[in-house]
Amino acid sequence: MTNPFEPPAELPTERGVFGDHATLITRRFLYRVIHYQRPFTGTLVYSGWWFRQKVEINGVVVWWKVSWLNISPSVSFTVPAEAWHNSQTTTQSTQPATHENEALPSEPIAGRIEIQFTRGLRIRRFRVWFDQQLVYDELA
Repeated sequence: MTNPFEPPAELPTERGVFGDHATLITRRFLYRVIHYQRPFTGTLVYSGWWFRQKVEINGVVVWWKVSWLNISPSVSFTVPAEAWHNSQTTTQSTQPATHENEALPSEPIAGRIEIQFTRGLRIRRFRVWFDQQLVYDELA
């Protein structure tokens, strides 16, 4: 089965954010906040500040690494059930009518982030996958 959200192998050199179910909230040096709707509603925070890389989903740290010598361009993690519960609590308090019946995933979700950097450690490309499905693709 092919992924309808996956971009072609070569994207045009235009800048932008690509993702039907994700929205960029904040973009700074080595820092991103992304709100997504699939496979469950939530917010992902990536931070590479202070020699520590960290990925949070709905306030739950799902991956971190001390990066004194190098910054990892590829991050793999598993989204724990407590992040799903945080997502449902947040969603119900903000939008109860639209997402009350939204089913939570039945099995752990594998996540992956790929980052391409420029020479000055600026993020050139930032991509997020959940369960082998591209959710967010930013080309800066």
